[in-house]
Amino acid sequence: NYSPFSVIRSGKWKLIRHYENEIIYELYDLSTVEGSREQDNLVEKMPDQVKKLSKRLDQMLEETGAVLPVKNKEYKQEVLSLEFQPLPKTVQTNFFKKETASHVLADPGYKIWGLAVIQWADGKYHGYYARWPESLGHNAWISHCEIAHAIADKPEGPFKFENVVLNSRNLDGWDVINAHNPVVCVADGKICLYYISNDLKGKYEKDTDGKYPEHQWFVKNHKMVRNSQRIGVAIASSPSGPFIRSKNPVVEPHGVFKNIAVNPAVVYVNGTYVMIMKGDALGDENWFRIQLVGHSIHPEGPFEFVEKPVYDKVQTEDAGIWYDKLAGQFYMTCHVMGKPDLALFTSSDSYNWKLTDTPLFMKKEIVLDDVTVWKPERLERPFILTDEQGKPIVLYVAIADQGINGNIAIPIK
Repeated sequence: NYSPFSVIRSGKWKLIRHYENEIIYELYDLSTVEGSREQDNLVEKMPDQVKKLSKRLDQMLEETGAVLPVKNKEYKQEVLSLEFQPLPKTVQTNFFKKETASHVLADPGYKIWGLAVIQWADGKYHGYYARWPESLGHNAWISHCEIAHAIADKPEGPFKFENVVLNSRNLDGWDVINAHNPVVCVADGKICLYYISNDLKGKYEKDTDGKYPEHQWFVKNHKMVRNSQRIGVAIASSPSGPFIRSKNPVVEPHGVFKNIAVNPAVVYVNGTYVMIMKGDALGDENWFRIQLVGHSIHPEGPFEFVEKPVYDKVQTEDAGIWYDKLAGQFYMTCHVMGKPDLALFTSSDSYNWKLTDTPLFMKKEIVLDDVTVWKPERLERPFILTDEQGKPIVLYVAIADQGINGNIAIPIK
């Protein structure tokens, strides 16, 4: 379920050449932890090394008489025709100025991450995003996040802040600390807002005066806090709330994955909630992130997960899922860790997933209308807004670049 490829290894270097509609390279330094797991693609940083190894690969293929793949003109592939609209150059300018405008969601004084959007009965577009105090730095996403609600007249915005729907602190719940990475779906007239939080039962005892852990406690106990992350859901009848949180986590590590249950993507189809989420693989001593698919007839679960991961060749996360009613097909795009693109998967039954024939959903870059290409340091958290038939109309992504966080809306033609 991947494009044909050739590989050459020389000392600490590994070069992968993919043959598809265009030649794509990956370069890894196997002497590093990230390189050995193929998480740190050095193609753009070391073009000379790519050229050197590519030349040696050509020589080896010629010497061995290797048969290279050729296109089968009679083959009819699964086609999902998507074209991302170039964005105005002002989008990049507004992002770095931290100004909300069409295609850009910023929130002065806060770091923000991810935007999940629905169109409600009022005709407005309601977006939900994670935010935390900018003064605490990027890593405070795991400890000081809340989920905010913003409204726009158009799917690309501009979105205007309305209210906070889930506070960062919930003393009486399982999710005492944090509310992060929201995704949203509408089911039977209700808004189901899925999020991740930290279940610290048995790990932190609240003081008698009800105080929460200080910031430094999170810094000191980062690994333990990371492994306390769980998925919850909050349900409301109105976009502004109130959102009623689940009394217990919706998904916890069990059976086929360990440590964490995070970053859900959920779609509601024919009375069933289909969720793709991230956990750590059981057979790896280190953290190897995999995604699994689960199903439930209730928004709060229980979700029954398929034992086989959606994909386990490389680490993936941040799924965005949708259902095309006309095609009768499920689709999922996700962030491939250490790779320069978002991958595209498909399923006819939501249980068995595979890469599409053309597995590149989008490169982690944004084309601007002056023909320049913006390549931010990080592009993650894809969320796809569809029309009533399940046709994608806007892609929302989280961007981090030069110390600035924001959300970008990219119209799909």
